[in-house]
Amino acid sequence: MKPLRYLFHMIPALWSFLADTVFRNLPREENRLHYLFGKANAYDQADLLDRAIGIYQEILKKDPHSIPVFMNLGGLYFRRGLFQSAIPSYEKVVRLNPKHYQGHYWLAVCYWKLGRYYAAINTLEEVIEFLPTFKDALNLMGDCYEKVGEGAKAEHYYLKAINADPDGRVIHGGILNGSMGEKRREERIRH
Repeated sequence: MKPLRYLFHMIPALWSFLADTVFRNLPREENRLHYLFGKANAYDQADLLDRAIGIYQEILKKDPHSIPVFMNLGGLYFRRGLFQSAIPSYEKVVRLNPKHYQGHYWLAVCYWKLGRYYAAINTLEEVIEFLPTFKDALNLMGDCYEKVGEGAKAEHYYLKAINADPDGRVIHGGILNGSMGEKRREERIRH
């Protein structure tokens, strides 16, 4: 069944390859790179993790500093709940580009998923330093502080997330309604 799913998901990659070759007239190496990303994505969609990783490793042989490859590798592991395996990919992203807010954010989410709340807080501080209105980072920071029992700091970051949210909605834990001792519920807060 997985090979059939792979073939199904390869159709857009092949179409894109054809379009890049015929209509966009891209350089050969750039066209090949787009094709490899499409192929890795098809393997990922078909749940053929080892093959997708192999494609990304092939790309890294030519470009060992490819941030998109490291982000995609981290995503492969993350989507499968392999958070510890995702961490090295996201760490490489932030080493290559210390201001890559998505790399920092997903690294923090991995730490959060593993219950390493102080590591997540340290990582989120870096994100918030250069992107102070990143509502997802602010919200996650609030959740981390809630998990370690620092309610005042949690509330501070939840409120900052609410203020930074252009739609006026942020999902967060129960700190603002006083249910910290109860089972955690998610609810929408409007301002």
